[in-house]
Amino acid sequence: MDARRAQERALTCSHMITYLKTLHQEWVTQYMERQKTGCGYDHLLKLVQEFCHRNGYTHQQACRSKKVLSDLESTRTEFATTFHTKYGSYNDNCVYNVDETGIQYDMPPRYIWAKRSGNAKLSAGEKNSYRMTAVLAIRRDGKKMPIMFVIKGEPNGHIEQREFPTYPTGHFYAMQKKAWMDGTVWQQYLWFALAEEVQGKSVLVLDNFECHVTKEGAPWVRPKESVASAESIGLDVCALPPNATSHCQSLDVSIMVPFKRHMRDLWISEDIVHDDDQDEGWMTPKAHVKRITMIKIAIKAFEMITEDEVRSSFLKAIPKP
Repeated sequence: MDARRAQERALTCSHMITYLKTLHQEWVTQYMERQKTGCGYDHLLKLVQEFCHRNGYTHQQACRSKKVLSDLESTRTEFATTFHTKYGSYNDNCVYNVDETGIQYDMPPRYIWAKRSGNAKLSAGEKNSYRMTAVLAIRRDGKKMPIMFVIKGEPNGHIEQREFPTYPTGHFYAMQKKAWMDGTVWQQYLWFALAEEVQGKSVLVLDNFECHVTKEGAPWVRPKESVASAESIGLDVCALPPNATSHCQSLDVSIMVPFKRHMRDLWISEDIVHDDDQDEGWMTPKAHVKRITMIKIAIKAFEMITEDEVRSSFLKAIPKP
């Protein structure tokens, strides 16, 4: 079982029963003879499932992997060696990792409670979740940089004029039509959020640029723009290997998972933010209530990440040879 999953191959009850039939046919035959007629397969299936649970396995939805685990580990080793050869002399307060992650107030429900024999239709407003992008940055000495929140909407519009002044200070906010990190937002982030923190010659570890190159007019940051912008504030840019961020990017290795977990826990424990209108807003909050709630929760969740966790994430993602 462990060997098969280490190779990221599928492991199902059918595989385990086939294993028993192939290598322990006599035991299978004796087991089936002891069962009631028509119940043998179900009992054997349940036995296999209980065995999996006892040995630390859970039933999960399968997903495609772009690389095999062993390949990812070798890629990390190669990347770490190259990184330390080129940037090994850089102090801990000069090594940064930046990445963006989407955060949502709630997910559009796939299943709801409805009256028996009634319908399960939803109004248009109930089918959408509010989403924004949080740009997170950490430094190898354990420091966490201010968050840049990319909010969906028109630049210089109502949200920016009316709501931005009410948002928590110490962090940065930008408007983008689809809440994506585009070239304009990237420039704002570099100059407003990172530039003040850079101390001498530093290196910025970023996701592989080719993943962001799309057709003309698409919103993603382009490679040359990213490198030139970062270098203009004294940052060398180190691109991560393609399809290897889960093993080579510090934020993905040890920070994003606890960050999202803290957000979920805080969402449960936070007091309900009431709208000015005395209606049923607590059931379906208005957009501006969702925005401020998400921002406050994300800030608290990031504050809960410790300096030791940040330092450890760099050691795991880019181990010293």
